[in-house]
Amino acid sequence: MAKCMDKIRGTVRAELRGALPEAALNACALRGVELWDLECVDPYTLRLTAYESQLGQLRSAIEGSMCQLQVLSHRGGSRNRRMLRRRKWLLLSAALAAALLGLSSLFIWEIQVVGCEKLSRGQILRALEDCGVGQGTYWPALSTDLVRSRMLTELPELAWMTVNVNGSRAVVLVSERQEKPEIYLESQASDMVAGKTGIITKMSVLNGKPLVEKGQAVTEGEVLISAVMDSITNAPRLVRAQGSVEADTWYELTAVCPLEIWEKAPAGHAYSRLALKCGKKRINLYFGSGKPLDGYDKIVYEYNLGLDGMFALPVTLIREELCRRETAPAACRAEREMEQRLLENLRARIDGEIVSSSFSVSRSGGLLLVTLRAQCSENIAERAEWP
Repeated sequence: MAKCMDKIRGTVRAELRGALPEAALNACALRGVELWDLECVDPYTLRLTAYESQLGQLRSAIEGSMCQLQVLSHRGGSRNRRMLRRRKWLLLSAALAAALLGLSSLFIWEIQVVGCEKLSRGQILRALEDCGVGQGTYWPALSTDLVRSRMLTELPELAWMTVNVNGSRAVVLVSERQEKPEIYLESQASDMVAGKTGIITKMSVLNGKPLVEKGQAVTEGEVLISAVMDSITNAPRLVRAQGSVEADTWYELTAVCPLEIWEKAPAGHAYSRLALKCGKKRINLYFGSGKPLDGYDKIVYEYNLGLDGMFALPVTLIREELCRRETAPAACRAEREMEQRLLENLRARIDGEIVSSSFSVSRSGGLLLVTLRAQCSENIAERAEWP
């Protein structure tokens, strides 16, 4: 703090040279002139630091001591004031920019959504727009409770949400509603049947009567665990069958693709063009914006002017890359992609794991056929409710 005050008041570094420098120091002390950082160069020379405002008092105090004062350097004070006067327009521009930044921070220019998995970001942003929260919204007038109530009404999939505003950035925290568990009556009878054809490798029966055993082949729809429980002393009783039945299953999936496909290839010089987006208004920094772009591919990059994680400005720089492309016939080279898609499709179908798999590729009739043959181990038991 003391250093900052010294820079504001201004200091000078001076050299005092004469026959009686100690007499000059005594005269300065009597007049109340503050001196510090004294350095003895030789018996007749002293270097010292004083405030710029007391330089006149220092000169008059040493007049009768047969000494001369030479100013070596200035720091702060009038030097800084002269520099600021020369740069007044720069200071005014900085003050205006700070004022605009403070005013801009009262509006929302960037919205971040956190926690959405089932719902898309676009769905949440559209619902927020309907509730009065969007780009350019004056956030001090927002009621978080009102926005939350309207959002939960608009999107029944949400269990909870809130909007946190930090400067010009709004962070929307959402928690999606969990699926309610299956509700059933213990007294309601049901069987466990085979959902797929296979050979049983393992059974785990928790309730009910097993009708099949390990190593037995079963077909789709066949009852595996019955709801009818026999009794030696009483009549048969009905229960809700529970258990899992693992079986080996086999699949054969085929993907088809034309041998000759059409691909896009560059057919001209690529170029870029720039635009500015101020709030919701776009300003094109190029000519011919109304011309159609038939035959061109366009990639758009957006750069928001602001400090990531702290604040955002209502100005976005847009860069568009355009390249003319033409379609041309090419041979299909998608065998690996087709194999990957077949594996992903199979994993989505089964409730277990793939034991072994193999692929075969054939070409006939202008088509490329990729076939997946796989053996899987999965749980094939499915519930069948009694009427």
